[in-house]
Amino acid sequence: MENQHDRGRRDGDFVLGQPSEIENELPYQLVGAGCDFFQYPVKRPFGFPAFQWIQTISGTGSLSQGDDTHTARPGEGLLLHPNEPHRYQALEDPWYVHWITFSGYHVRDMLSYLGMSTTGVYGVAEPMALASHIRKALGILKSDYPLRGIDGSVVVYQLMMDFFKFVHSAGGTSHDAHVRRLKPALDRIEREIHRSLTLEDLAQEVGVTPQYFCELFKSITRYRPTEYINQRRVERAKNLLLRNPRDKVHDIARQVGFESDSYFSTVFRKYEGVSPRTYRETNGPLGGG
Repeated sequence: MENQHDRGRRDGDFVLGQPSEIENELPYQLVGAGCDFFQYPVKRPFGFPAFQWIQTISGTGSLSQGDDTHTARPGEGLLLHPNEPHRYQALEDPWYVHWITFSGYHVRDMLSYLGMSTTGVYGVAEPMALASHIRKALGILKSDYPLRGIDGSVVVYQLMMDFFKFVHSAGGTSHDAHVRRLKPALDRIEREIHRSLTLEDLAQEVGVTPQYFCELFKSITRYRPTEYINQRRVERAKNLLLRNPRDKVHDIARQVGFESDSYFSTVFRKYEGVSPRTYRETNGPLGGG
């Protein structure tokens, strides 16, 4: 382990560790973290063996790769991919940053999906959200907890999820970009609301695993996919109950994708506070349900 007291020359607090053999088998690995760090000039002709996220707190930093130069101001962060030659330094002193280094066999694919497949500067809509993960990571690295590698893996995964919500390419809009990624799945839900929709089907529309799809979907909509689908089904059912007063409740349940009358009634009551029949009687003409 390395910390600023060993060097005796840096403000801030950091730990840089070496993952164990067991940790190297994890999809996400926490390697190091630093908080409130006075960033000194760094030149790495052969790059760094892990991914790095360097988030500006104050001052301004500069990242150079070959002939390309990027500037990182407060509200922005540098993402550096492994083993790529680079150098970075302050353009405006003091340049204070939070940073975290991580690796793992799922990281590159996840970053690619998030639109972060290249080294560069990214905007951060909620800097404090990412900072909280970095502080937590630093605490884990300092601990003697035997399973801290697992905890570190969880923190890196949570960081990925907040990258999804809050990080975007410079000049881009993260929320709009992520909604566009989910649009094929959202369109299918609207188009096939009357059918049985599985996580596997929807994840395939977006090109990710069902587990990732569930997490990413919730990050954007704040609902699990099944909750969102049920809400959309209830909204569709409300319209049909009033628009088609002669249709039986049983038939409307089928039209919006519920195979069980009792489950339809339970879900409808959960969101509307009354049964489908009562909703129809209260809000529109009596039907033949």
